[in-house]
Amino acid sequence: MTDRWDAIILGGGPGGSTLAASLARLGRRALVLERETFPRFHIGESLLPHSREVFARLGLEEKLDARFLRKYGARFLCSSTGRTRTYSFADAFDPRFEFAYQVQRDAFDELLLRHAAELGAEVRESWEAVEVVFEGSRAVGVRARPRARSGDAAPGEAARADGGDVVELRAPVIVDATGRDTLLASRMRRKAHLAELDKTALFAHYEGVVREEGILEGNIQLVIFEHGWFWFIPFRGALTSVGAVVSSSWIRGRRKGESLDELFDRTVAQSGWAREFLANARRTRPVGALADFSYRIDQLAGDGWLFVGDSGGFLDPLFSTGAHLAVKGADLAATAIHRALESGDTSRAAFAGYEAEVRYAVDLFLGVVQGFYKGHFREILFEQNQRPTMRKLITSMLAGDVFHSERRPQWASFLRQQYPPDLPDFA
Repeated sequence: MTDRWDAIILGGGPGGSTLAASLARLGRRALVLERETFPRFHIGESLLPHSREVFARLGLEEKLDARFLRKYGARFLCSSTGRTRTYSFADAFDPRFEFAYQVQRDAFDELLLRHAAELGAEVRESWEAVEVVFEGSRAVGVRARPRARSGDAAPGEAARADGGDVVELRAPVIVDATGRDTLLASRMRRKAHLAELDKTALFAHYEGVVREEGILEGNIQLVIFEHGWFWFIPFRGALTSVGAVVSSSWIRGRRKGESLDELFDRTVAQSGWAREFLANARRTRPVGALADFSYRIDQLAGDGWLFVGDSGGFLDPLFSTGAHLAVKGADLAATAIHRALESGDTSRAAFAGYEAEVRYAVDLFLGVVQGFYKGHFREILFEQNQRPTMRKLITSMLAGDVFHSERRPQWASFLRQQYPPDLPDFA
C-alpha cells in the first residue's frame, strides 16, 4: 500500500480539507482521516477576506456565496469609553478582497470536506489516528482505526470508541491537521503556551441579537470590556454567535456552583454594549468553554511530516485568524508537498520555505495580539486622529494580508518592528 497515496492527512477541518483539495487539484492522491462524522459543531466562525484567494482557486466561491453572509468589515466598541471604530476591508492596501464570510462551522467544514472529495481526495470519516509511524526520524505512515458510529451499535449496546482493528497506512508525507488535539505535537512534547495569552473563551448561539443594517449587517462586532472582549458574529438568518474571551482572573472568580450559562450572563452584565446587543435575544444552545487558547509548536515540519492549521499552533481568536491561517497555510503546504514529491526529497529541508512563510504570518498576528492585551495597540485601534496610512495598515492586517512570500510590504515590516512577538523558550 506504500504507493497508494502521496499524502495522508489527519483531520478534515479547514486545514485538512483545503490541503486535500489543493493536492487533488495538483494531481496528487490524498487520504483524509477525520475522527468525527460531519457535520459537527465548532467555533471560529468568522473568516478573513484573503482566504478567498484560495477558495477561488479551488472553485468554492459560488458555493460559499450561496450559503453564507458576507462580512465587509469589523467594528470595535469600547465599553469603558463608549468609543467605536469600524474598519472596512475595501480600505486595505490590497483592496481586491473587500469581503469575507461569516460561517456556521458545521456547514462550512462539511462543505470543504465534501468539495475535497469531489475533486478526488479520499475521505474517511469516523477514522481515528492512533499514532504516526516513524522509521528513524522520518514519518512513513499512520496507525488508525475506524470508530463505531452511534448507529453502528447492536440493539441494546452502546457504541464502542473503536469500531475496528488498527491498520497501518503508509505514504511519503504525513500531515497533522488535527487542530487543538495536536496529535503529533503532543506525542513529541513540542507544545508551549504563549505568555500573557492564558485566556478562556465562553460561547453560545443566540437569536434576536442587535445587528448593524444594510451592507454592514455581516460585520463582526468586537466589544472590549474590563475583563476581556466579546465577539458578535452574525450568520445569514436570525442566528448570531456570541462569545467572550476573558482573563484567567475572571475565570478564577467563578462562584461556587455557578453554571457556565450563569457565568456567561454575569460576564455580559459587565458591558453596556453587550447588554444592549443581547437585551431581546434568546440563547439557542448552552454555553460552552475552551481554556488555554494560545500555544506554539517549536517546528512545523520534519522528515516526511508537516503541521497544518491549529495543530501547528493557535492564537487568541481576537482577529479571527484561526481558519485563515489554516486555509492559507494548507495552500502553501500543498505546493511544498507537490514540489517535494516531484524532487523525491521529503526531508525537513524541502519544507523550509513553507515553515518560514507560515511562521512569518503567524508572528505578525501574534505580535499585534500581544500588543492589544498590553494596551498600546488597543489605543491605536480607537485613535481619534488616526492617520490614513495607519488605518490602511490596520485594515490590511484585519483582512488577513499577512502572507508575503515574494516581497514583504513596508507596512508589514513596520508592524513587525512595532510589535515583535514574545515567543516561548523551547530550550
